[in-house]
Amino acid sequence: MRSLLVISLIAILLCGVVWADECLVGAYYYPWYGPGAGGHDFASLRSSLVPRQYPLAGLYNSSDPNLIAQHISQSLRANITFWAVSWWGPDDFTDNVFRNTILTHAQAGQLKYAILYESTGRLGSFSKPDYANLLPDFQFFAKYYFNNPNYLKVDGRPVVFIYLTRVYFRGKGGAELGALRSAHPDLYIVADDIFGRHYKSTDAVKWDAVTAYDVYGPAMGVFGSTQKALDRWADIMNDAGTAAHSAGVGLIPSASPGFNDKAIRPGHRGAPRYFTDNPLSAEGDLFRKMLKEIVVPKADPLAGDMIMITSFNEWHEDTQIEATAGTVVPTNKDNTESGTDYTQGDRYTDYGHLYLDILKQETTTWAD
Repeated sequence: MRSLLVISLIAILLCGVVWADECLVGAYYYPWYGPGAGGHDFASLRSSLVPRQYPLAGLYNSSDPNLIAQHISQSLRANITFWAVSWWGPDDFTDNVFRNTILTHAQAGQLKYAILYESTGRLGSFSKPDYANLLPDFQFFAKYYFNNPNYLKVDGRPVVFIYLTRVYFRGKGGAELGALRSAHPDLYIVADDIFGRHYKSTDAVKWDAVTAYDVYGPAMGVFGSTQKALDRWADIMNDAGTAAHSAGVGLIPSASPGFNDKAIRPGHRGAPRYFTDNPLSAEGDLFRKMLKEIVVPKADPLAGDMIMITSFNEWHEDTQIEATAGTVVPTNKDNTESGTDYTQGDRYTDYGHLYLDILKQETTTWAD
């Protein structure tokens, strides 16, 4: 168990100053929008609505320095301390934007940054992983990222978030993980390791901190946007915290405003951003209550009091809190033949800065 001194040092090193009774807010950030190999368009629920709802910054290119300035400004408004930046490989679109636009930006020093290691693009299939990229990728990080003064560190250790460790390193990949730890003993690895109830300390012990990228699947994906889903998420976080602490590992609780990926893939029921089991519920209620009652109170000193937001700008899955233009009326209509294939009749609001402001409110006043 870490001492109080070490816990205090973690808080100091993460944000530069200890702010009493505040948590440290990270958001998953996607630098993949724009033309060219590896670039993404804005295919999403929001671009399929009638009328459409677009980012405040427009249909942007992630490599635009003006866009990065806007995103930094929005992050500061939301009390976001750092971005966990999606990374898909050396010299990939995301790598080029991260290294050459974000980290070199004139305003970069207002935030911290960490790698979100996209294991599905680097380690192969779930059933037959290929770990050949693992060690070279981290050697690449050591060369090009970890020494940057704005790279996120805990107690001097560079932080890397690894996506889907619960798939790639549970019951397999032990030798490769051991080799990585031997080559880079100073790493602080945050594992996307939690999904569902009854998380085990024997799984947590391999990591420095554990979290859950996917808020939707085990909670809203089962019960929709309801109080029952939030109760489920509370149980999952409680179980995970108990298991992590028994292994001497920190918990990083996570929140998401909603989810809808039906415009890009079939099969998932959308989760709108209000309580569908409460006829008086307003836009943003789900996110606010998730933060207030579950996530922020679970901020863990063993993990530097960090919490994670899924996501800043993952528009394909409609988990973004990035500001929208806020200029069109709410709608439950989309551009499919039926008019509701994607929305399924749920209401979607052109919410403007609402989620940035909710996050600020709930992460700076939670001890009052």
